Formats: sequence, structure tokens, C-alpha cells
Amino acid sequence: MEQGSCCAEGPGPGPVRVKPRPCHGGWRAAGLLLLLLALAAAVAGGLLGFAPRPSKILRLTLPSPRVYQSNQTAQVDVARNVATIRVTPAQSNRSWAVLFDGQSGCVCYRPAEHQACFLRLMEPRDRETLQLLAQGSHSTSQDTHYAQELLAVLGSHEVDPAQVGASVRHLCEKTPIYWARRAKGPQRQRLIYLCIDICFPSNVCVSVCFYYLPD
Repeated sequence: MEQGSCCAEGPGPGPVRVKPRPCHGGWRAAGLLLLLLALAAAVAGGLLGFAPRPSKILRLTLPSPRVYQSNQTAQVDVARNVATIRVTPAQSNRSWAVLFDGQSGCVCYRPAEHQACFLRLMEPRDRETLQLLAQGSHSTSQDTHYAQELLAVLGSHEVDPAQVGASVRHLCEKTPIYWARRAKGPQRQRLIYLCIDICFPSNVCVSVCFYYLPD
């Protein structure tokens, strides 16, 4: 009489001959156990932080008033807290790049037709701009405010690339980097070297102009 297992013995006296039969139930159970173990390992890896976190990239088109006649686009890396605004002036096919690096706390300008990058420290308004870009939001105000910003370039002090963040190094690869600082003191005649007009999600448009300090 056949037993209740997946392997039955042959009838009659004498040596017992065993005829194996495939144990389908056992294989199914083993396969299911392996699948459950693999799923558990994957979940544990994600919970413990071993799974790589994808970088969320946002691409935005920033409105620019007619007075500036320029095209602006923004690329935001939310995971790295970095945003790059590219400004293409009218009748030009070359763009400025303005990098907001929240990790290193710097703003970096790379002009379209000038082999240099200008670096300054972030201010509270820069972090607000970075936050608005990451959220993909704009000011609800219909009024655009215009301002001018003068940045003095320390041309005799080149920045060591090892001292800046990876995003700045990537933007300014094989390009000298110079510190720039906001002009202080009374307004006086300065020899402006180059300017960029850039508009931000806060409905503020700024004409940023650079001049070199004498050595």
C-alpha cells in the first residue's frame, strides 16, 4: 500500500527496491523559500540605506520680461541641493551659467564668452531662490522688481579647485576660478568688465556686473 510520502516502496518479499519519484512539492517549497529570502533582503537593504537614492532632476523654463529679451532655463538636482540657471541673451547662441550650490554654500558664475568663473558665498536670498527652484514655484506677484549688483573680482587670487565643491569643479573644468565679492562703500565710477541679466522665481530681475579690483 502506498505511503503518504512522495517516494513509494515496491511490493513483495526480498530486497526492497525503491523507485524514486520527483518530489514536486519539495521543490516548490524550496523555491518559495528562496524567493521570500530574496525579497526580505531587498527590503532590508532599502531600509538600511544600502539602496542607491536616485537623483531627482527638474528642468524649468523661467519667464523673462521683454525688457531683457533672453531665454532662461533651470536644472535642479533636488537630492544634491544644486540648481543651474542658464541664460541665453537675445541674438546669441551662447549661454551664461549660474550655479547655486547649496552643499558648498557658493554661487558660481560662468560667462558665455570669457574663460573664467567667478565665485561668491551664498546669501539668505540665494538659498530662498534655490528652494523656490526645487519646488518649481514662482512668486504670485505680477510686479517685477529690477536691481543692479556689482561684484568685484579678485583677479590676483585664483581659487584652488580642490577647495570648491564637485558641482563647481564640473562647471568650471579647465577654467580658472576667481573669488568675487559684493562692492561696498560709496558708489563711484567703475570700469565694468561684463554683465549678465538674470531673473529669479521671486519676480526679481538683477543685472549682475563684474569689475576687476586693481592688483
